[in-house]
Amino acid sequence: MCEQKAEVNNHLFIHCKAASKLWNMFLCILGVSWVMPKTTMELLNSWTQIGNRGKSEDWWKTIPACIWWTLWKERNARCFEGQNDSFRR
Repeated sequence: MCEQKAEVNNHLFIHCKAASKLWNMFLCILGVSWVMPKTTMELLNSWTQIGNRGKSEDWWKTIPACIWWTLWKERNARCFEGQNDSFRR
């Protein structure tokens, strides 16, 4: 998607330019300062602990899924529909 590295899970969903922009936007809006983990599994394992969020907050648990769904849709639009949307701007 970013045309810089191999499209593997951890890069596509956490570390590519588009993913980093999206994650940083959400974290900034939520007022959370956090260093991104290396893998998606590490991210999921530590997500409920950041920002003093409890496991009872269901909306908090949906954020990674929403971000990843958005990235997956963008990736597919670029690969299969020839679209190049707003992530690169």
